[in-house]
Amino acid sequence: MIAHTAVATLSDDLLAQLPYFTGLDRRILKEIARAVRRRTFAAGETILAEGKPCEGLYFVIQGQVRLTRGSAVGRGHVLRVLGPGATFNEVAVFDGGPNSDSAVAVGATTVGLIPKGNVIALIERDPQVAKAALQLMSSRQRALGNIVEDLALRDVTSRVARLLLGCMGQHMHVVEQAPDACASITHQEIASMVGSVREVVQRALKELERDGAIALERSRIRIRDQAKLEHRAHLSV
Repeated sequence: MIAHTAVATLSDDLLAQLPYFTGLDRRILKEIARAVRRRTFAAGETILAEGKPCEGLYFVIQGQVRLTRGSAVGRGHVLRVLGPGATFNEVAVFDGGPNSDSAVAVGATTVGLIPKGNVIALIERDPQVAKAALQLMSSRQRALGNIVEDLALRDVTSRVARLLLGCMGQHMHVVEQAPDACASITHQEIASMVGSVREVVQRALKELERDGAIALERSRIRIRDQAKLEHRAHLSV
């Protein structure tokens, strides 16, 4: 199925909430809004494919987007699951290369696309946007360093605990904009993010539930005791 593209101008209020554009003059926001292409996808549809030419910077308007890398689209290593307000495909925009990841709609999802040329032009003329881009990319680089540390120093239960804590508002978390629960994510996806397998992750989740840190509900993982989860997240092997 081919995604539906809408040409209606996006609200500049929505753009003002994105990390790159917070605090920008309304005139500039309206200019960006006119360039945005709104696209809708059904569950399982590919938004962009790793290795294909970069169209621009994407952001989630409604729904959730799963980012993966390697293997077939949607079946590689799960990097993140993004919710409304999250941006993706920055690397390809800034380095001029192809898409670095694949992106698939988790459910019915609407995204906005800002063409690459518009993004680059805005960064070149507005230091505030350039600074925001550097800060966001730096935070993600730091998060990648944390992943390497986790794989080397922490067991699976600790890695799962750290991942779940990300649901509470940190960068690079499982479902962005989810204050206390990780919804619409499978045990297999968690396993992919922490470098393990589903069976081991299930045992780790049960251990965290026995400790009173989380509650395993039918469709989500509820964080019951943040202090207990943080304690388990920082234990080293």
